Amino acid sequence: MRTPTDTCTTHQEQFRCNVSRAADGTVLAFTLEVDADERVARTVHLNHHRAIRVAAAARDIVRTGGVPARTWASPRPFPLEYLVGAQLELLLVATGRLRRADRIDHVAAGVACMSLEEASYWHAKIRRPGGMAALRLLLGTGTGRS
Repeated sequence: MRTPTDTCTTHQEQFRCNVSRAADGTVLAFTLEVDADERVARTVHLNHHRAIRVAAAARDIVRTGGVPARTWASPRPFPLEYLVGAQLELLLVATGRLRRADRIDHVAAGVACMSLEEASYWHAKIRRPGGMAALRLLLGTGTGRS
């Protein structure tokens, strides 16, 4: 039987996160690069009020993944294990198009509370037609315009 650690070491995608901050330490933006086959496959960027609203959930995700506070606070990009990176990407993608603050908070809290395996499942699912709508339905935010 495969463990989450085995999945992390055998998966082809590698995640690297960069957190941009203001002078007072407030999170301004997240940039998550996903490398596949030694090239950047995709980049997810979240900024402005969305980044501020999801900062606590993102911190919970990376803390659960074993990223030290010093690394989180650093201005340099840091690598993430596959399952942690997938959950962080799910958070950024799921909140990226939302406009209402209450829905951003609700989705961020829901994704942060997911287990690594559940987040990995939804990470794969949101790339398929209807996947994002299904995730929002699960999290109780509905499928309409946000």
